[in-house]
Formats: sequence, structure tokens, C-alpha cells
Amino acid sequence: MNTGKRLAHRPVDQAKQDAILASARDEFFEYGFESASIERIAAAANVSKVTIYNHFQNKENLFSAMVGSECRIMRGNLPEMSDEEMPLRTELVNFAQAMMEFLSSPDIIRFDRRMAAEVERHPELGELFLNAGPRLMQKMLIEMLACEMEKGKLAKANPQEAAAHLFGSVKGFADVEWRFSDPKKAAASVTTASLEAAIDRFLLAYST
Repeated sequence: MNTGKRLAHRPVDQAKQDAILASARDEFFEYGFESASIERIAAAANVSKVTIYNHFQNKENLFSAMVGSECRIMRGNLPEMSDEEMPLRTELVNFAQAMMEFLSSPDIIRFDRRMAAEVERHPELGELFLNAGPRLMQKMLIEMLACEMEKGKLAKANPQEAAAHLFGSVKGFADVEWRFSDPKKAAASVTTASLEAAIDRFLLAYST
């Protein structure tokens, strides 16, 4: 009987958590960490502050969960690099496009700018952000490239260094544009042609 009650409540709890994370995303992206308000997040999610604290305990955990959720969404949109029928170049171009669409979105650019300013005052936020998002993405990319090296589709090398080379080549000068230009204009600076050229350079460097 008790087990049935717990199972019955799980969808409701998950729905509340999803609503909280969606509201937290909007709040953190708009105001940054320090100025984000738990009260506004609760109101937007149509829950109480107590519910938020029951789920996440504190603002730091909520922030970490929000970043992790965003990165899971990104990972879900990235193509798997295991289809033997698809040319490696196509796989890498698809990966680069999905990654850059996420990183160059106006919301992410705005959030990145706020984070850079807040880390000056709260260095611990930098580690929180890196561990919840970018380092997980880095780990995934390293594992993907290592797999391609094992299959002989890329030359054997240090996969961590290869991931850094790939990411840097794809991102290029866009990072500077994103930081100092209008977010919408910066997003438009990433073109399919530039991504394909970056992938071609990477493949040339790691050809078998």
C-alpha cells in the first residue's frame, strides 16, 4: 500500500522538479546567480519556496542542477558517433553544428557573460559551473574521440589533446565575438562553411 502511494506521487514530484528547473533556467540566465531570486523561481514554477528547498536544499544545488539539466539537453541533441554507415566527417560536422548552436544561443551567451562577472566575486561558482556542465561535455567528447581512434577512423593520439584541438578549431574566434558583440549577431557569425573547414583541418591533422 505504501509503495503504491510513493509510486503514484513520483510523476507529480518530477513535474514539479521540471517546472522548478525551467523557471530556474530563466531566472539564472536573466539575472545571474547572485541576483537570482528563489521567490521569483517559486512563483514562476507555481510552487512554494519550501518545495524548492525540499528538492534542492539551497541555491547552489539548484544552480548546479539547472546547469546539469541544460547539458543533458545538449547531449541529447548531439548525434551518436557510432554509426558505421555515416562518414566520420559527417559525424563530426553534425556534432560541431549541434554544439555551436547551443553555445552560440543568445541565452547561453548572456549567461556566460554574467557568470564571468560573478566568478570574480564568487570563485566557487566557477568550479560549480565547470563540474556541472563543461567538464561533463569535455569527458563525453574525449570518450567519443577515443572510440573513433580505437576503430581506426582517427590516428592514435592522446584523446584529451585531440578533444581540445577539435573544440578550439571549431570554436575559433567566435568566443571573442560572443563576449563583446550583440548576442544575435554573434550567433550569426557561426556558419556551416566555417564549421566544415574546422572539421577538415582536424581530420587532416588526425588522419590515419
